[in-house]
This record gives sequence, structure tokens and C-alpha cells, in this order.
Amino acid sequence: MGLKTKLDNVYYGYWVLLGAFLLHFLDSGLYFYGFSVFYTPIRDEFGWSAAVVAGAISFSRLEGGIEGPIVGYLIKRFGPRKIIAIGVVLTGLGYMAMIYVDSPLMLYLVYGGVLSIGYNMGFTHGLSTLITNWFIKKRTRAMSLYALAAGIGGALVVPLISKSMVLYGWRTTAVLCGLAFWVVGLPAAYLFRNSPEEMGLLPDGVSSGDYINPDTGESKVVVTEPELSTKDALKSVTFRRLLLAESLRTFLLGSIVLHQIPHLVNIGIGADTAGGILGMMIFASIPGRALFGFLGDKITKNKLLAATMIIQGIGVLILAFANNIIHVYAFVLIYGLTYGGCIPVLMAFRGDIFGRKNFAQMSGIMSPFRMIGNVVGPVLAGYLFDVTGSYRVAFIAFAALAAMSGISFYFVKYDHL
Repeated sequence: MGLKTKLDNVYYGYWVLLGAFLLHFLDSGLYFYGFSVFYTPIRDEFGWSAAVVAGAISFSRLEGGIEGPIVGYLIKRFGPRKIIAIGVVLTGLGYMAMIYVDSPLMLYLVYGGVLSIGYNMGFTHGLSTLITNWFIKKRTRAMSLYALAAGIGGALVVPLISKSMVLYGWRTTAVLCGLAFWVVGLPAAYLFRNSPEEMGLLPDGVSSGDYINPDTGESKVVVTEPELSTKDALKSVTFRRLLLAESLRTFLLGSIVLHQIPHLVNIGIGADTAGGILGMMIFASIPGRALFGFLGDKITKNKLLAATMIIQGIGVLILAFANNIIHVYAFVLIYGLTYGGCIPVLMAFRGDIFGRKNFAQMSGIMSPFRMIGNVVGPVLAGYLFDVTGSYRVAFIAFAALAAMSGISFYFVKYDHL
């Protein structure tokens, strides 16, 4: 059997997963993790306060929260493929426009506007919707592989961005990032199809013959999906508990990534070393994404999510009181593993609750509420640093919120809703 024949026999969902992997590698390395490397050079060049620069991050989260319900509707209406392609183009354009930043207003318009619109259209909801559409029984494993891309992208790309900053400066580095989105992102988006049914296929690579009982000739159920209306989902206790848990979790996400390097520099660790430690933390998340993705098929997801959030809080507490490199490495290991592990389990959990039909729209509806932590967290940490000269108080607060998120996840139970 030739190679072409073997490739022709591969379930197309795995090609979709490959494209999603490449794009998630890119968006995580260059945007979610990568922009934290721009934070200190921009602040130093213009002499802006920590709160001002962090405010651009918060503004982008604000825009993302407002945009979320609209993007969710557009994905449901037109399919994720078109929306992802538009997002890739805008994200690349936004990074290139960073060369024009010369004031806080321009930073907010470029990063919080064009870049954020592109990222939220192309990556935040579209990619996870694709995977949810193509996989049901294998969804947690597929999400785990997808989430690995973010860890690998962050671990490999962030040090490259740091090196590029030293060699070429932050403006040229921003242009290179924008070009990378176009060169890699557009061919990856070309691979996508909105759903297996669009190609006459079934989720998980199930063959149509598997729907027929050979003994009776009658159809049988291979996979089951919730058939909830959006109205019923919004009225459920499960939705409210999930929304609370995810909203509390968002206080940690961008805040720890953004302020980790400045915090390490503030306690006496060199900037180059601090950038490397961020890469190590992201690298530590990679086995977490794989391990917890596997456990997500073996252990009840709400309990697994509760454990990951509480352990993340312990990691943040260690970082808050760190005064030597050993403490920092302990944070990297504890926080990195569980931070990464939470990601695929949560995406699969949301898919299990809402199903393929309503995944994108419900995720979009939740965005304005998840936005609160994304907006408040970075600015709060920057403000507390400006006032106290330390990130300790902010990190203690984030640790407490992580524990509260874990408790909320524990009580998210559905059978079905």
C-alpha cells in the first residue's frame, strides 16, 4: 500500500487537528505568551507606568469579552473556517501596525483593537469549535493534543522573541511576528472544513456502517450529544456554576503571564533569565496538557478541574513569597503542570456540557463574564506594584481566587443539566 493510499485513509479530522495545532502554536507563542516580552521594552522606551502598559492588555480582554457573543454567533452562522481566516489576516496586520505605536492611545488602538479583534475572531473560539465539531468520544484527547501546541509554542517562541528583541528591537520583532501569522496561518486555515458532515463523514472517524446493528439491520447510537436549546442552557444551575468557575480562573491567566517577568526582575533575577523562566513555565505546562488530557477520559472532569485550580493557587503563593531561584523553580513545576493540565480538560468539559451545536455560541455568551478577570487582573496587579513596589499582594489575591475557582468547578455537575 503506497503512502498516498495510507494518507487517503486517514480520518480528515486529524488533518483539521493538525491545522489547529499549527495555528495554536503560532497564536500562543506570538500573542498570548509572546506579548509579555514586549511589555518591559515598551515601558522602558516611553517611561510609562506598569498600569498603563498592562491597561492595553486589559483593554484587549475587554474588547474580547464584548466581541465574544458576536463571534460565537458568526461562527454558528457562517462556520469557523471563514472566521478563522479573517482573524489570521487581522492579527498579522495588527502586529505589523505596532511600529506606529508612540503613545498609550496608539498602543490601546493597535494592541487592544486590531490585534485583539483578529485574535478573538481567529483563535479564541474558532479553533476549539472546529475540534469540538470533529470529535466527540475522542474529544478530550484531541483537545489535549491541541493544547500541547500552546505549551510548545510558548516554550519555543518566547525565547526567540526575546532574542529578536536584543538583535533587532521590539518594532522589527513585531513586524516579523505579523509576517509569521500570514505565512504560517493562512495555509493552516486552508486545511479546515467546518464539520465532518460537510464532507460526508461522521465525528471521530466513525464509519456509517457502525450505525447499523449487523444482527438486526437497525440503526444504533454510537455517540450521544446534548441537544440543549440556548435558552435552557442559560437557565441551568450548571451553566451558572461553570460561568463562576471560569470567571474566577481568568484573573490568573493573563496576569501571571504578563507580570511574571517584571516580578522576577523586581526580586533580583536578570531580565534574560526571567524571560527564560517564563519559557520554562510554559514548557512545564506541556506534560501537564498531555497528562491531564489523558486523565480527563478516566476521572470526572469537574473533580480534575477543581484539583488543577487549587494546585495552581499553591504555585502562585510560592511565587508571591519567592526570594531565591529554588522557589522560582518550584513555582515553575507546580503551576506549569496544572496550568497546562486545566486547559484541555476545560475545553472538553464545556463541549460535553453544551454539545457541538451550541459550543461556539455558549462560549461566546460566556466571554463578557470571563472578561472581568482578564480586564481587572492585569491592571490590579500593575496598580498594586506601583503602590507597594511588589507583586506579592496581587499574587496572594490571585491564589485565593484560584482556590475559589476550584471549589466552583467541583460543584459543576450535569446529567444532562
